[in-house]
Amino acid sequence: MYGGQPLPGDYHIHPDFSFDASGSVDDFCRAALNRGLTEICFTTHYDADPIIPERHRNMKIGGEVVPVNIENMKAYVDAVHEAHERYYEMGLMVKCGIEVGYYDSCFDEISRLFRTYDFVHKIGSVHIVDGIDICNDASMQKAPDKFSLEKFADICFEELVKSAECGLFDVLGHIDMYKKFAHKYYGEKVREIHRGRIDRLFEAVKKNNIGIEVNTSALRRGHTEYYPSMEIINLARNAGVRILSIGSDAHRPEEVGYDFEAASAAIYELTPYCDE
Repeated sequence: MYGGQPLPGDYHIHPDFSFDASGSVDDFCRAALNRGLTEICFTTHYDADPIIPERHRNMKIGGEVVPVNIENMKAYVDAVHEAHERYYEMGLMVKCGIEVGYYDSCFDEISRLFRTYDFVHKIGSVHIVDGIDICNDASMQKAPDKFSLEKFADICFEELVKSAECGLFDVLGHIDMYKKFAHKYYGEKVREIHRGRIDRLFEAVKKNNIGIEVNTSALRRGHTEYYPSMEIINLARNAGVRILSIGSDAHRPEEVGYDFEAASAAIYELTPYCDE
């Protein structure tokens, strides 16, 4: 609770089905209840881009590493649905979503995935930029030798636009996550590369009737603002782009609802105040 109002739902959570996460679905549900949340949505990773390292194309089922594929996702979906049945009576709404790493040519496979399972929240995220994993420090270290900041920015936003235009997703995840490590190698100017590029992305988002998320995990990575920054959030508002969800991007139970009290004040669209 904050100010007597309930916290918004956490719509970006990775249980241990994700290759890089720890903590079971039950662990996260209990953490959410302890945190005072009344609604969460699990969004395990689905990364199938053939150019990324193999570990990204894996998931875990009962601790066993298996390939990410449509058939193996059933274990995740079933676990979340079972959790919903258990925790609903305890006051926690548990929903089943997905985070898909966008890449060229993903349309057919992801379309089949979405026909097979009824995910209530489908996040499309750009993790790879011309072979560079923007989520990985060692990979980002190679970026300046490969392209200038301007070229890096152009490719980042081109991939974001394509992820909006593909028609697969409900929301785009952490749209300026490129700053996670890029500021180390390109300097503070990386925080301004959306200028002159963001309008085209917003047009694609609106045309395809999707939204953007606000992701609080940036604060856990040493940044002073969320993904995206408040400048981008306010530009989105002015452009008529919907802020559709807020997520902690939790990969451990203790991260659920991270900084949601402060975020709830900033992202007022998701927590409308009613003076009754």
